[in-house]
Amino acid sequence: MDFHSYKEKAILRKLSEDSSASMEELSKAAKCSRATAYKILSDLEEKLKIRYTLELDEDKIGITQRHVLVVKFNNEKPSKEFIQKLFENDLYVSNAYICEGDFDLIIHVRSNDPMNYIVWESKLPGYFADFEPRIYPSELMLTNFGYLPINPEQISLSNLNEKDKAILKELTSNSRQSISELSKKIGISRTTIEYRLYMLKKEGIIKRFTISINKPYKNYILAYFVNYIFTKDSPARSIKMMEYYKGYDEELPFMNTFQLLAPMSGSYRFFGVGLFENEKDAIENAVKPHISIFDKEHVRMKRAAIIDIAKGSYPFRNIDIRSNYTRFQWGKPYTN
Repeated sequence: MDFHSYKEKAILRKLSEDSSASMEELSKAAKCSRATAYKILSDLEEKLKIRYTLELDEDKIGITQRHVLVVKFNNEKPSKEFIQKLFENDLYVSNAYICEGDFDLIIHVRSNDPMNYIVWESKLPGYFADFEPRIYPSELMLTNFGYLPINPEQISLSNLNEKDKAILKELTSNSRQSISELSKKIGISRTTIEYRLYMLKKEGIIKRFTISINKPYKNYILAYFVNYIFTKDSPARSIKMMEYYKGYDEELPFMNTFQLLAPMSGSYRFFGVGLFENEKDAIENAVKPHISIFDKEHVRMKRAAIIDIAKGSYPFRNIDIRSNYTRFQWGKPYTN
């Protein structure tokens, strides 16, 4: 049961929508004094391990290759330390999550060139050869809801100029720092930074100043990958599924139940991540409804609990799902 106060929820919602919000804006959102808002923010930062970052339009900066790979090991599993060392300096790996269930590892990869990605993927089985991996790659074309945090070092893959790269790299590391702090760190004048930020927002490259919560308050993180056999009625059932997701958190949540909902192409056709109290809760409120709504599509689902981060951040925050759910019709994406 969710016992978190309205003030905590309101501050998390505000930070998720604009992590650069001032203390005055946070206190207004939470309907409390600035001193109270500051205390709540400090507590939340410590309790939830909040990372301040950016949500970017990766297509607009040339990072067009986005893949998610599901790995199941036939032999013993590699240790967290092994995976961390393997991906520590890997420019293409954004996030790597250790799992228990139908698969053992989720790897999220970004690249600016198809050939670079193909070369990277071809080498992966060799790195895990001692563990006899079965690897299932899929392309993450877009997300219906949510995002996957970007590795600041991957800004170097973009086609932006050096000034913009420097600004974005710093802000993906900490999007709550001031213009003065940015100016000192990267040696660019305040006026230039303010103008470049204005243009990056205007051009839609910066979609949102936001956060990533790395210590969620619920115990069970469900990741599920789905395949279907589509029928002529599948679009109608997709709308029904969308309405289920959009209506799940009826009141302001502490954190969204469904954090990532994304169509894919490749080994799997859909990728979802949700936060639940336990496995039973996840099955009842995510797995069964999905299978039930798409019963005519002969759903084949693989699921596991995410138990740790080997690299990167979790995609967790508090965003209004009704206004931010991107619906796509066959062949044409649009925001509903």
